[in-house]
Amino acid sequence: MPDHSQNIDMFSQLTNPIIIIIISFLPFKDAVKTSVLSKRWRHLWYGTTTIDLDQAFFVDPNEDSSIRSVQGNSFIEFSKRLIQYYSRPTIAKFRLAFSLSEPPQSNVTDLQEFIHFAISHKVKALDLDFSNPTWDEQSHTHHCPVGLYELPDWADDDDDLESLKLFSCNFRVSEFNKFGALKSLSLGWVKLPTSSFKSLLLSCVFLESLSLKKCWDLESVEIRSQRLMTLVIDKCSSLENGVVIDVPNLRVFKYCGPVVYFVTEYLNGIVEADLDFGIEVEFNEHGDVLHQLLMDVWCVRILSVCSYMLQVIPSSEEYPSMKPPLNGVKHMILKTALHAHEYHGISFFLSSCPNLETLTIDIDPARRIFHERGTHLNLCEHEFLSKYIMVYRCVERSLKVVEIKGFKGALNEVVVINYLLSYGPALETMSITVAKELGPGGQHMEESYRQQAHKILKFRRASKTLNIMIN
Repeated sequence: MPDHSQNIDMFSQLTNPIIIIIISFLPFKDAVKTSVLSKRWRHLWYGTTTIDLDQAFFVDPNEDSSIRSVQGNSFIEFSKRLIQYYSRPTIAKFRLAFSLSEPPQSNVTDLQEFIHFAISHKVKALDLDFSNPTWDEQSHTHHCPVGLYELPDWADDDDDLESLKLFSCNFRVSEFNKFGALKSLSLGWVKLPTSSFKSLLLSCVFLESLSLKKCWDLESVEIRSQRLMTLVIDKCSSLENGVVIDVPNLRVFKYCGPVVYFVTEYLNGIVEADLDFGIEVEFNEHGDVLHQLLMDVWCVRILSVCSYMLQVIPSSEEYPSMKPPLNGVKHMILKTALHAHEYHGISFFLSSCPNLETLTIDIDPARRIFHERGTHLNLCEHEFLSKYIMVYRCVERSLKVVEIKGFKGALNEVVVINYLLSYGPALETMSITVAKELGPGGQHMEESYRQQAHKILKFRRASKTLNIMIN
């Protein structure tokens, strides 16, 4: 006879406070679902310390306006019920996502009530997102309404708030004087004049992380801080006066936008840099500007560069490699089309990263290719395309992992992979993930791409221990 005495429901032995702690680690939607487990669990989720009120959980954008209005009202009623029955004195994380361009806009009073609820419960991380999912994420110009919502005033100083995210939410800079413990700030889809930005930095002296996304009227970013460790600047318009960074403890720097002049000081501790100039629409010989930026982040371990960088960096006077090289780079991410016009840029980084261990190639054929290349380099003599082979130190000695994403089997992709296989004796793993998008006629192409990938298995390999995985 089987011993059923061992089939004990361990959760039944736990006290409610312990269960609530466990529920708080679940995504909010899953926490709410626990209410159907049993009568005992029906109201336990009201004690979760992580609250995520997202209109998108209720409203289907594909429905007509009348149905969306009903769904939106359901969201408001759900949120009110949560506030009414919430059982904890404090909140760790509170997120409110609501598109005010969705009718009706009469819910502003309700939204203020939700925010005051979070403030009164000494929230540590507050995330308010009133942006619209239909807004253009890729454009660096401003095409969205101004002042959709304004952050309410804090009555008293707040030494509990440590993280604040405001998307399409206006604010008074003077309010930031009340946030004595603020360590992380993320602003997006807001008007941010340079003078306001400077005042904001003076108020937030303990910031360790700063993210600016789609902010406009910002003519320059000038940051001097001993504490800041993460800086993200994502498609902010203007910036005609450039970016000045004097942040000796900076660890992560991510920039996406047009090429501007960068002035940096003491970035000796930077670990990760992501440099994306993909929104540039003209070639322009910015090679020297980009080369200087690479010199400024010389000690990075993880470096991500875009197709524009790969095409333009050969116009630098220092081409064909960095001097001194980027000895610290262990992981390189190439956001590329693997077009032949990018080959010289790829070679530049292979030559400049002699200790590279992991190479990620993220392929997207839609990336802009500048056929009016400003260099006079001969593609016919490039090592990917000719018998005149240049084997770079990292390929020959240190490169262990290659990740290919978005593989379709095009010739320009195959020649690069063949080069790495043929001259990479240290390679241990090559992972090939085929593209998922549909073909020109709308047909599914994934199986065809997978068949092309399997042909790679027959290529000659310099490494006797290489494992090739096709996903």
